[in-house]
Amino acid sequence: MGEPAINAKTWTEAGYDLVVGDYFVMLDKAMTGRPCDPVGHQRGLRLVSGRSGGAIAFLQGEISAVLAWIGLPTLRDHPPRWDVADGLVEAVDRWLSSRPAVLRDLSQPPALLGKIAAPVLAEGAPPPVAPPAPGERVRRLIARFDPAERDLEARPLARIGVAAALAYEQERLIARGRPDLADEVRLALPPIEGCDLLGFSRTGAPRRIAVKTTTGGPATPFRLTEAELALSRAEPEAFQVYRLYDLGREARVFRVRAPI
Repeated sequence: MGEPAINAKTWTEAGYDLVVGDYFVMLDKAMTGRPCDPVGHQRGLRLVSGRSGGAIAFLQGEISAVLAWIGLPTLRDHPPRWDVADGLVEAVDRWLSSRPAVLRDLSQPPALLGKIAAPVLAEGAPPPVAPPAPGERVRRLIARFDPAERDLEARPLARIGVAAALAYEQERLIARGRPDLADEVRLALPPIEGCDLLGFSRTGAPRRIAVKTTTGGPATPFRLTEAELALSRAEPEAFQVYRLYDLGREARVFRVRAPI
C-alpha cells in the first residue's frame, strides 16, 4: 500500500494533535458558514506532518467516527472510518477537555441560538446501519461526553427544536389538506406530561410528540425522560418522537413510533 499503517495506527501523539486540531478548525468554519479551503488544509498538513494525503484522509475519517460516537457534527467530506486507534481517541479527548468552549459551540452553536426564527426542517431518515460497537477507550469517551445527557440538558437547543417541530407539524398537515388540524397543533402543557407538542395524524387521530434535538448526526442517541416513557406506555398509538438532527446546518427530522 505504499505508506505503512495508512489507517493511522503508527501516528505519533504530536501528529494526532496536529490533524485533530486542523479538523476542528475546518469544522468551526463549516458550522459558522465561513469559507474553507480543504485542499489548502490538506497541503499544509502534508507539509508539516510529512505524511501522505491518503494517511491524513484516513485519520480525518477516524476523527469523524469518534465525533459521531459522541454526538457531535462532523465534516461531510470525511465519512466515518470506524477502525479507530486509541491514540486518536486520546487526542480528541485532549482537544475537547482543554477547550470546553469547543464542545459547547458544537452542541449549541451560537449562530443557531442567535437566530430570530427557528430553522425550517427537512425530511430526514434514521441511519440505514447503526455504527459498530465502539472499543473500550471510545466507550469511556462516550461516558465522559454523554451525548444523550448533553442534549437533554441543553435547554436553549431544546426550545429551538420544539419551535421548529411545531412549524414542521403545521406545514405537514397543511400539505396533506388538513389546515383545520394545523390550526389546532399546540405546545403541550401540564396536565399532559411526557410530550412537547399535541398534534394530529391526517385522519385526526391525536399525536403526543416528544421532540429530541441534536446538532449531531442521525445516529446520535437520545434519552427519554420518565414522563415520556410513561406516556409512551400509556398511549403507544399516539406517542411519537420527532428526532431533529444536524440542527446547526441542514436541520432534518425523522419520526420514531412507540415502542422505543
